[in-house]
Amino acid sequence: MTVLNFDAILIAEDGVNAMGFNVSKWRSEAMNKTTVLKVGGALVLAGVLAGCAHKKPPPPKPSAATEQALANAEQCISQAQQLGVSVDQAQQLLDQAKQAAQVPNDQKAQDLANQVCQQTDAATNAYYLDKARTLDAQARQYTNLNSSEQSQLQQGETEIANNQGKDAYDTLSALVSQLQSAQSTYTVVRGDTLWGISGKSSIYGNPYEWPLIYMNNADKIKDPDLIYPQQQLNVRTNPMKDEVDSATNYAKTRGPWKNGQALSKDHAWLNAQQSKMSNSMSSGSGGKH
Repeated sequence: MTVLNFDAILIAEDGVNAMGFNVSKWRSEAMNKTTVLKVGGALVLAGVLAGCAHKKPPPPKPSAATEQALANAEQCISQAQQLGVSVDQAQQLLDQAKQAAQVPNDQKAQDLANQVCQQTDAATNAYYLDKARTLDAQARQYTNLNSSEQSQLQQGETEIANNQGKDAYDTLSALVSQLQSAQSTYTVVRGDTLWGISGKSSIYGNPYEWPLIYMNNADKIKDPDLIYPQQQLNVRTNPMKDEVDSATNYAKTRGPWKNGQALSKDHAWLNAQQSKMSNSMSSGSGGKH
């Protein structure tokens, strides 16, 4: 193995030293390699810097509060649409809010998003107020309301006056549902007549309303002049005013209570009332929500 003697290598600055080593060539090659390394490094650094100079910064994003406000506005519109409420104006406001969020202009976007919910809330309240007024008018057509039902009716009307649409709707819809379904059962005893039953204070307190009992038990009573002990008669607690008027008017003009003399008239009146109720239910079924 040959051991290089650097002292010998460095004896001569140029030319070939005693060991035959070409110092000038070695120095030249070393300088060339150093130059290449420096140039290459400079080029790499320049490329990195150039890439950094051309890379665009990410676009600014809206704040979390703005994104939440937009989400709330979307939900407000969705809830209004489920009721069938017009949301055209609210949708326009939401579009403007989204455009402001892209800038981003957080304050403007949030203000517009809040206006969306204010607009849909107002439209929804108007929707429920309209429904509540209809229910109020309907509730006032029922008779024999007890003190609790009267109080509930007054509460609903107060809520309408205070512009509380949803509260008024909930109060009055519950009341109307209760009035529609309220009924009691009366067991016939010997000597009873529809006239006498209707006149009881626990029933209608008016004997002329007996056709209401007949109408509500048409499947059990074939002849209003003939009822039998132990029969279970269903009595509507809160008949409507127009039904009461029709019943009393018919009772006053019916005629005698014997030998089925008025039976054909009874059937004609009953059929007319049933047809009227059927038509009323058909016309009202399309508007429910």
